[in-house]
Amino acid sequence: MPYKITFRKRAAKEYLESVAWYKSRSLSAAENFVSGIHHALNKIEKQPSQFRKSYKDFYEAKTKKYPFSIVYFIDETKKLIVITSIFHQRRNPEKKFKR
Repeated sequence: MPYKITFRKRAAKEYLESVAWYKSRSLSAAENFVSGIHHALNKIEKQPSQFRKSYKDFYEAKTKKYPFSIVYFIDETKKLIVITSIFHQRRNPEKKFKR
């Protein structure tokens, strides 16, 4: 049974804010950012445990070309991948791992 992906409110907000920021600079940069995030999410969905376990039960998948990590945990009982943050790597790392 394949995993499903869900976003916490914080992660969805971070994603939308990042897309808007890139869009204000360049439409193609925004499109490439969205494509990069979707590519990483597809890899996570197919094999969620392939990425580095960064802290406790949190995994972290870095995006290519953009300084972001997708932070998530896996709920095996529900076959659910919960995205908790689309984290810019220059932010304070203490805020990265919150449910």
